[in-house]
Amino acid sequence: MGLQKKDNLNNLIECWKKTASDALNIRDEGRMADFWNKRSENYANNIGKDNRKKRTDEILEFLEESGFDPEGSRVLDIGCGPGTLSLPLSKLGAEVTALDISSGMLKRLKDTVKEESLPVDVIETSWWTADIDSLGFRDRFDLVIASMTPAIKDIENFDKMMACSKNFCYYSNFLRRGEDRAYREIRSSILGENSANNMNGMTFPFMYLYLSGYMPSVRINHSEWKEETNWREAADQAIEFIGRGRDFDEETKEKIRDYYQNASQDGIYRSKSDVYTGMMVWEVNGK
Repeated sequence: MGLQKKDNLNNLIECWKKTASDALNIRDEGRMADFWNKRSENYANNIGKDNRKKRTDEILEFLEESGFDPEGSRVLDIGCGPGTLSLPLSKLGAEVTALDISSGMLKRLKDTVKEESLPVDVIETSWWTADIDSLGFRDRFDLVIASMTPAIKDIENFDKMMACSKNFCYYSNFLRRGEDRAYREIRSSILGENSANNMNGMTFPFMYLYLSGYMPSVRINHSEWKEETNWREAADQAIEFIGRGRDFDEETKEKIRDYYQNASQDGIYRSKSDVYTGMMVWEVNGK
């Protein structure tokens, strides 16, 4: 039985490594930073929207139910973005270290931290190559967060995340994201590609924890994301997102812009995505 458990875990690790090497669209850290820098302004502007605030409140409630108390705790937020979780946790009494590869994402966070004198240490670096010993991160934090971030791209980065915690870890990702029809039609009719997009970032981390002897608390959420955007802005976002990791020529970009202009009413494009996400909390000493 013991040998079977070891085989199960080893085979899962091997499968995760092979899948991760095939799945990532952007492997270069510079291109990854550039991709998120371009999206940072729009991303930061959406923090205060009702649906984003509702999701943040659900995460904080889940952490509380799992036994985490932010008052006086140390938190590491990996791939923090504009501070979606770093800011509310710091306001609840946590001392937060917020880390991200994107200077654009961190600019808004730095401005808020300065204006409100919040206990947030902001670090611009890539988690993929971060040395947690040089940074003094190993076994330092009461809670380590990796929320919907490509920073945890494989098992090595997942293990590194766990090594920084002396108590809790929080991880979330997509189970399934049904793309808006525009993305599907652009992939098929303009790019001639398969429009399938599973975006399942939960299965391997959960199975890895389970086979390692952890029993994480899990929540699965289902929602429909709706957004109204100026058609030019929507087209630019699509060019950035679908084109991440590659360079579209001007003819392709123009075809994508034409698509959005024709698909919009009164200059506004209305997108809709069917989304399933998962989040889990576990104690690193809780086997």
